[in-house]
Amino acid sequence: MSSKGNRRLSSGLLAALLAFGQLGIASAQGIDPSEVTETIPDGESIEIEKTVHTPTIPPDADICFLADTTGSMGPALASVAAGIGDIMTDVLTESPNAQFCAAQYRDVGSSPVFQLDQALTDDTTALQTAVNAWTASGGGDAPEDQLHALTVMAGATPGWRPAPAAHVLVWFGDCPGHDPASGGETLATTIDALTTSGAGAPVIVLAVSVHSDLGEQFCGPGFLDNTAQTGGVQQATEITTATGGVLFADVDEDAVGDAIAAALAEVEIPVTVAMESDCTSPITTTFDPASQVVNAGDDAVFTETISVSATPAQQGQTYECDDWATINGVVMTDADGNPVLEHKTITVPDTTAPTASCVETSNPSGKNVPAAGPGSGASGQNPDGFYELLGEDVTDPNPQIFVVDKGTDGVFGTADDTTFGPFASGVTIKYVEANGATPGQSPGPGAIDWKIKGNGDFGVIAVDVSGNVSEHVQCHVAPPPK
Repeated sequence: MSSKGNRRLSSGLLAALLAFGQLGIASAQGIDPSEVTETIPDGESIEIEKTVHTPTIPPDADICFLADTTGSMGPALASVAAGIGDIMTDVLTESPNAQFCAAQYRDVGSSPVFQLDQALTDDTTALQTAVNAWTASGGGDAPEDQLHALTVMAGATPGWRPAPAAHVLVWFGDCPGHDPASGGETLATTIDALTTSGAGAPVIVLAVSVHSDLGEQFCGPGFLDNTAQTGGVQQATEITTATGGVLFADVDEDAVGDAIAAALAEVEIPVTVAMESDCTSPITTTFDPASQVVNAGDDAVFTETISVSATPAQQGQTYECDDWATINGVVMTDADGNPVLEHKTITVPDTTAPTASCVETSNPSGKNVPAAGPGSGASGQNPDGFYELLGEDVTDPNPQIFVVDKGTDGVFGTADDTTFGPFASGVTIKYVEANGATPGQSPGPGAIDWKIKGNGDFGVIAVDVSGNVSEHVQCHVAPPPK
C-alpha cells in the first residue's frame, strides 16, 4: 500500500478544484445578453435568443453534513471543521436562501450511534459550532451504522423544506456499513428512503470516501466502497448513483474539506428555469419554452419574442423594462443578493406620415372669407388666395408646413417647382399666381402672415420631426389651373 505522504487527491477532485477555484463554487449566474436595445415598428415583433447561466446550487438548497465520527476520523473531522465556513460562504453566494444541518454516526456499542447536532438553519455560526464539536471516538468493528443514519436523514428529522427546495446530504466516512443496520435498514431500504423521501423531495447524496490511516488498516481498500465486508457490494457507489449524487473516492483525510467543496460544485441538481418580464403595453414579451428543466450550473436557452402593439399613438416613444430568470420559482440573484436583470430599451419608430391641408381664410382685415365659384374666376377655391395652412401628426404636435409652387407645368415634384417654408401649422398666407414672375416670399398685410408669389398653382406638404412627409395637397387660386 502507498504511504500517506504519497497519497494524492483523486483526479476527479483535482479537476473539480481547478475548475471551481481550489475551494468553493463558481458564481456564474447571469443572463446573456444583459442588455437589449432594439427599434421595433408598431404592429411588429422580433426574436431574441437569451441564455440563462444558472447557479451551481439552486436558490433554496438544504445541505446537511453527515459525518462518521468514529476513532479513525480525527484528521478528516478537523479538515471539515477548518473548511466548513468557506464552504457555506461559497454556497450562499450561489444560493442565498440555503440552509445547513449537521449530524454524526458511529456504530452500535458507541455513543452516539446517531445524533442530529444541528437541524437545518440559516445560522452559519450555529452550524460551525456543531461541526467544531465533532470528536473522533469509538467505532467497534470495522463496518459502521451509516445505513441507519442515512435512512433517518432521509426523513423529516433534519427539517427539510418542502419541494422545490433541493435536499443534499454530504456524507463522509472511511468504512462501509452494516447491512442490515441497527434499525433493520438494508442498502435497498436505505436507497428507497433517500429516493422517495418523506420530506417531499428526494435526497441527493454526495459521498466522500476518506482514505484514513486507521481506515486503511481496519477497513481496507475502497473505504466507504469496501466490498470485503459487504458481500461484494460497493455501498457508496450504489447510493450516490441511485440518488443522482457524486462520489469522490480515496480522498486523503486531510483534504476532506476541499473534497466536499468540489462535490458541491460538481453535483447535478435538476432545476426548473423560467423567464419573467415587467414589460407592459405596448411592449409584450413571450418566451419559448415557457420553462425548462436543466441541471443547476448548466445553461438554459430561451427564444424571446418582443412585440409592439399596433398603436400608432405610441410611435416615436422609447420604452424600458426588465426580464429576469427564476430557478424553481425563486428569482435568480447575484452574489450580493440582487436580482439578475436583463434590461430592455425598445424604441417604436415614427412611421406614420402627417397630413397637410389648406383652408380658405379671411382677408387681411380678418373679416371676410372671399367667395369662390363661377363669379370669382371659376377656380372652385378661394380666388383671392387667402389660406390657412395646417398640419397634423399622430406623434409630432408641430409638424412643419412647406408651400410648393408647382411652376408653369402644374406638376408637383418637377424641376420648375419652388419650395417655401418651413412654416408652423396655422400660418396664414396670400398666394398670388403670377406667370412669368420670379417666385418670392414677403411679409403679408394685416392678419396675413406671408405673401407668396409663384408661377402656378401651389400645393402644401407637412413634414414631422421624424422626417415623414405627407401627401401633397393641391391648393388653387385664380386664374384656374390649366
